[in-house]
Amino acid sequence: MKNFLSKKTFITVLTSVIISGGHVCAITNALNISNDKSSWSLSSPDKNVTLTINNNNKITYSIKFGNKSAIEESEMGLVLDNKNIASNAIMTKEGKAKEIYEKYSLKVGKKLNTVNHCNEKTLYFKSKNGVNFNIEMRVFNDGVAFRYVMPDEDNKKHYINEELTEFAVPTNGKAWIHPYIVDSRGKCSYEEWAEKEIAIRSAAPKESGWYFPMLFNTNNLWMLITEAEIDGNYPATHTDNSGKDNAYKIRFPEKNETVYADAPVATSTMPWKTPWRCIIVGDGLDDIFATQMVTHLNPPTEMKDLSWIKPGRSSWSWWSEKKAKSYKRQVEYVNLSKELDWEYVLLDAGWPIMKDGGNMEDVVKYAKAQGVDTWIWYSSYSGNENNPDPKYIMCNKDTRRKEMERISKIGVKGVKIDFFDTDKQNAMKLYIDILNDAAEYKLMVDLHGCTLPRGWERTYPHLMTMEAVKGGEGMGQQLRCDNAPSHHTVLTYTRNVVGSMDYTPLIFSIKNPKAEKPGIPRTTYSHQLALSVVFESGFQCFADNEKTYRALPDKVKSFLKVVPCTWDDSRLLAGYPGDHSVVLRERDGIWYLGGISGKDENRKLTFNIPEECIGKTLYLTTDGKDNKLFDYKQIKLNDKKISINLLPFGGFSGIIK
Repeated sequence: MKNFLSKKTFITVLTSVIISGGHVCAITNALNISNDKSSWSLSSPDKNVTLTINNNNKITYSIKFGNKSAIEESEMGLVLDNKNIASNAIMTKEGKAKEIYEKYSLKVGKKLNTVNHCNEKTLYFKSKNGVNFNIEMRVFNDGVAFRYVMPDEDNKKHYINEELTEFAVPTNGKAWIHPYIVDSRGKCSYEEWAEKEIAIRSAAPKESGWYFPMLFNTNNLWMLITEAEIDGNYPATHTDNSGKDNAYKIRFPEKNETVYADAPVATSTMPWKTPWRCIIVGDGLDDIFATQMVTHLNPPTEMKDLSWIKPGRSSWSWWSEKKAKSYKRQVEYVNLSKELDWEYVLLDAGWPIMKDGGNMEDVVKYAKAQGVDTWIWYSSYSGNENNPDPKYIMCNKDTRRKEMERISKIGVKGVKIDFFDTDKQNAMKLYIDILNDAAEYKLMVDLHGCTLPRGWERTYPHLMTMEAVKGGEGMGQQLRCDNAPSHHTVLTYTRNVVGSMDYTPLIFSIKNPKAEKPGIPRTTYSHQLALSVVFESGFQCFADNEKTYRALPDKVKSFLKVVPCTWDDSRLLAGYPGDHSVVLRERDGIWYLGGISGKDENRKLTFNIPEECIGKTLYLTTDGKDNKLFDYKQIKLNDKKISINLLPFGGFSGIIK
């Protein structure tokens, strides 16, 4: 028998290749025909979102939402051990598409009971130097995610020198992106204001680029790009404009980030997987606001007993009084929490030197007697894991576990851990180690001075919130006060979309009233009150001093007693980044409304409420005659449309029942 196909058989097989499309792989292998010019697509359950991957000497992808281009052809791949494994790679197998539909519950977030619904497919490749790697694809009704997996097992240490992933966002639109800055001390943070309505693919203020999430309005679509699931075997990443035609490209942490100065950027044995690259896309901003893709992409928790995990609201003295070194003053914050029915008090930096009648243990004991539980602050001291100095408690495994055991026994319920100061892989591993140890000792966690949320709250449900934001704690500087109103209306569609945000809102007073430049808030009191609804955080830490809160009108204090910090449902009713946000959230059948303006002008905001609220009554708190006064109204909701008048940088909040 001759070792070749007859002309008739070849034509039959070739016809089958053309018809079958997605199953080119098996047939072309049988014919020994190269796969380099192949294309594979995967669509969302509703068929509206499509991810297409092409292999033509290099691997690229593109995304469509309906017939609109969301991401133009963009390069994919990794430089593994100094070799581009995607260059001239051969696709060896196409996995079968499968549907994922799983219901699960969260302890914190915009919607506690949610559904992960998407289609999934894996493409299997071999590099020209023999490295097996996969591209895992998931397509949701509200976007796309993909990641790289090196599946083979070995005991060798490997390095990813560079990730080649690009995001070629169509340029006919605008972008809202936060610059990634490394400060003069060599420390990075997620505490910058967004560049608003800039040209898509325009250069960042610094070479270090941009941090996630990145928001775009392009091709009459809204899109948010971010990443999800970091397991300690990869750094957190950001982007720059070094892609083709200034496309955004994945960028590893900066070399001048001084924490873990000599550590490799990305190293692991195999198997090895990268974080998910997430492109959230929809017709409107409400699609961006509502997405839970980031948590969907993280693995379920393996924790069995979650009964001790209790989100809540907290008083906090640091903003107005700095170090928590006075027992008597901390007792007043405990009393405030009791009066306002807040679950917690947070003892921030300085508690180890507390005096004036008692120590941290005495505050915990007193608070417990008042029905209030306690959180305490630590520095992470990242980069000092092997330093024997006893002050480096939280970065050393042995001292961390001893301290967690000690404070858990005396009744502390949570830890706020600060100053990680880098996105390098070592810091990612430290986060995971801290979360694992805290779970063992039943301590909830607030990560501060930290990286962006990437969905850890699904795997570690005791993670209540993370900072990664230019928050309220800095409102002692006039520039920050001036920028805050517009900043708030950007965070609604960027930072707070991807996870709980420890912004520390509700600032009514002047932080440094006797200073030469005291920092005078520009937001109205009603704007600040609205942030308790507009901003979501599982540990909602209210920043102002206890005297200010006690002086608030009774109706405002009544609202603060009942407003939740976790939600059964959350909806965006109206808004535009930098201009305004109107948010409606529901808990146990009661709806809570919050709206804020980022504009220095009197204005009327008009929006529609959902059918569920028709026939109910809105108990509204809004701007009074000046920015420090409130006004109150009861509005019978007989139709969908509501209009509310606001002062410059004003706001409103209310309960619908």
